[in-house]
Amino acid sequence: MSAGYLALSKPRHAAIAAGLALGFSLFAGPAGLQQARVAAAAQARPFHSQQRIAGDSDKARDAAAPVGLDRMSTGSVPTGVFGSVAFPFKPDALAQWQHMQQALDRLRREDCAGSTTCRTRMGLLQETVAAIADAPIAKKVDAVNLAVNKLLRYDTDANIYGTLDHWATPVETLTTGRGDCEDYALLKLAALRSAGLPAESLALVVVRDAKRNFFHAVLAVSTTSQTYILDNLRDTVLPDSALPQYQALYSLGAQRAWVHGYKRGSEFAMQKRPASLDKVLPGEGVANPS
Repeated sequence: MSAGYLALSKPRHAAIAAGLALGFSLFAGPAGLQQARVAAAAQARPFHSQQRIAGDSDKARDAAAPVGLDRMSTGSVPTGVFGSVAFPFKPDALAQWQHMQQALDRLRREDCAGSTTCRTRMGLLQETVAAIADAPIAKKVDAVNLAVNKLLRYDTDANIYGTLDHWATPVETLTTGRGDCEDYALLKLAALRSAGLPAESLALVVVRDAKRNFFHAVLAVSTTSQTYILDNLRDTVLPDSALPQYQALYSLGAQRAWVHGYKRGSEFAMQKRPASLDKVLPGEGVANPS
């Protein structure tokens, strides 16, 4: 199984913007530095006026969707994400997922051992986390989503590790500077836990993108009003209700796992599910339901 089975004050704006710019100057060259400057300018805008910078091509839909999060308290893990009905289950990889929980707490420079690139990227992420320590939930989520999206370059497990199935820890991801969708989600999960969000409010959710017919993984953050999705395909955080193309398959929280289904009459209730979750490898290929 893949791992997917599973506004700020002006000084703080400046800290995040400077960190992003430094990261791109070190790892992405001139073109990346220009992207970082664009990202920093967007981060400096008022929170509720932010628009997506890059990612998904559905600009019209995202522009019309609600932008920005509420300031409510965190809620319990989102078992009904994307309009689904969730049932607890124990996947074969649950023990591996529980081991991953320990790795998610290793978000210090010392955890990078002798890797200079890891320590540098870790430092940039730590600057973002420190800058949002006292910020509302909305701004914590927005800042982490943007920072991780700009810090990493998308690549598949096959290209990075030579296998279709690799559980990349935050340290591994920051060492390579690359990752697939689940690696982005796991790093965001670790950063938000470090920023003070309770683990019980965060879940890695594996979905089928019905528009692209592609398996994908995102991070869900539950509040007392809605569930919000952090996605490597877009820099704007959206509520799950604004992403109707995502069919939840299963999710992993701090201590439990859920398999997701849909009520009779809903769009996804009529669609065939994968015969085995072992065939669901987010970011590695086109979904094959047989």
